Amino acid sequence: MSAPDTIVLIRHGEKPGDDGPPHGVNHHGEKDDHSLSVRGWTRAGALAVVFAHAPHPASPVATRPTRLYATKSSHQARSTRERDTARPTAQRLGLQVDDSVAHGHEDELVARVLDGNGGVVVVWHHGVMPKLARSFPLANPEDVPAEWPDERYDLFWILSRLPGDGQPMYQFSEVAQSLLDGDADSGLPGDPG
Repeated sequence: MSAPDTIVLIRHGEKPGDDGPPHGVNHHGEKDDHSLSVRGWTRAGALAVVFAHAPHPASPVATRPTRLYATKSSHQARSTRERDTARPTAQRLGLQVDDSVAHGHEDELVARVLDGNGGVVVVWHHGVMPKLARSFPLANPEDVPAEWPDERYDLFWILSRLPGDGQPMYQFSEVAQSLLDGDADSGLPGDPG
């Protein structure tokens, strides 16, 4: 059965402050409260480099994506941060960002992700990331944190396909990105941080 070898779940890059700086800016550098902060754009660029050079022994990400998914903007959820985070990787690798699935339709996203080969990167809303991760067939669903920490933009949640024929099964792991100054460790045992 075809299914991705690796699925990497990430949160969008850093967002603007609630009341004042840092401000959000769009890809033209214009103020935009629905886009990323400058640090968020920096993270998006750093992620593009990591994914372009994967697999690499020094990188915790075990895949060079062949497909990219990001949350669709809507009237209720106007944020473009997920798409903005995926855009530099897409440009660097010559891919399109599939942003046709809206927040709240995670089951549809899971079906799309599982219907194909290669590596997949999903940039999604962090509030539903645990539910999204557990929607995939996992050997260790109990290892998925109860929530994605609000203050963390610097994590990879990696789903690695386990060997075997038939229905795919994945192993969940959390890895610190360690891309930007100030990024923290994952907080997991054995993470050097």
